[in-house]
Amino acid sequence: MRKLLAVLAFLIPSLSSNAENITFKSDPEVPEIAKAYYQDCIDMVKGQFNLDLDGSDESIKLIESVLDNLSEHVRNNGMDKNRVYNFSKMFGFYIGEVYRKNHGNVIWGNVKIDGKEYYALGKSKDNSPFFWPVANVMKRIYKGREANIHHYYSAIVGK
Repeated sequence: MRKLLAVLAFLIPSLSSNAENITFKSDPEVPEIAKAYYQDCIDMVKGQFNLDLDGSDESIKLIESVLDNLSEHVRNNGMDKNRVYNFSKMFGFYIGEVYRKNHGNVIWGNVKIDGKEYYALGKSKDNSPFFWPVANVMKRIYKGREANIHHYYSAIVGK
């Protein structure tokens, strides 16, 4: 099972994908999806872990601690891939919304990487792909601490 998870983790795209294989398209439906998952994340983390997510850049540290627990569980016990994807959307959209609200100049849509589509944020000035937090959360869950979300987010915001 661990070998399968390791293989899956390497198949999930990261910021290192070749730029010529990446295209972004804004999608007016994705912001509504993002807002709903953002709120679900706040509610779930409060209810399950008694942690308050406040939408700040610093709150991503709290997300990382929750993802560490989730990753350990998935890697040790397994989990249905659809359930992992739902967790990835919830935490990924929270991260994306935190960035969008605090730093702006991005729009929600979909990025196509090597023919596969993922939710993503693109730069609003030129509609270019910027980052895809849902896919990176999934990578974090399957790969473990080496795909630390707090480090990933800090690199994006330049901290």
